[in-house]
Amino acid sequence: MSPTKQKLLSTASKTFSRYGFYKTSMDEIAKSARKAKGSLYYHFNSKELLFREVVLSELNYLKDELVTIFEDKNADSRDIIGAYMKKRMMIMNISINYQETLRPEFYEFYEFLNDVILEMDVWEKQQITKILNRGVANGELELPGDVEVYAEMLLIFLKGLETPLFLKGQYDRLISNFDNLIGILIKGISKL
Repeated sequence: MSPTKQKLLSTASKTFSRYGFYKTSMDEIAKSARKAKGSLYYHFNSKELLFREVVLSELNYLKDELVTIFEDKNADSRDIIGAYMKKRMMIMNISINYQETLRPEFYEFYEFLNDVILEMDVWEKQQITKILNRGVANGELELPGDVEVYAEMLLIFLKGLETPLFLKGQYDRLISNFDNLIGILIKGISKL
C-alpha cells in the first residue's frame, strides 16, 4: 500500500471513529490527512468503499491477533477456546468502526459491508472448527454430533453479545464476569 493511501486510511479510521460514518465527510478526511480531495477519490471511489476498507483493516487486525492463539499447537484446546473468546471481545471493544456496522441501519441498508463481515465469520468458524476437532481428537472435548454446528453456535453466541457489550455500552460492566461464563461453556463441552 502506498504511503499516501495508508495515511488516508489511517486518517479515515480516526475520523470515522470520532464522528461516525454518517457525520464524516470525504472533505473532512482529506483535510485532516492534508491531502487533496482528488487524491482521496483516486484511492477510494466513495465514502462507502473507504469505510469498507477501514472496517476490513480492523477485522484483519483481529485475525492477526487471533491467529497466534489458534496456531498454538501445544496448548489444550479448552485453553485456546477461552483465550480466543477473551481476545476476540477485547479487540472488538476497540474496533470502533466495526461497532458502527452493528447498528440496524448498517445491517439493513449497507450491503457494501456484507462480504467483509461474512468473510470474517467464515474464517472464525473454520478456526473454531479446527480447534474443536483437535480437542475431540485429543480427548479434551466431548461434542456429540457435528462439530461444525458447535463452532457455528459459539460464533453466533459471541456475535450476539456484540450489541449489548459495544452498542449499549455494557462492556466495562459485564466483561468482569466473562471469564466465569467462558469457564461454564468450556466445562460443558469438556470430556469428563
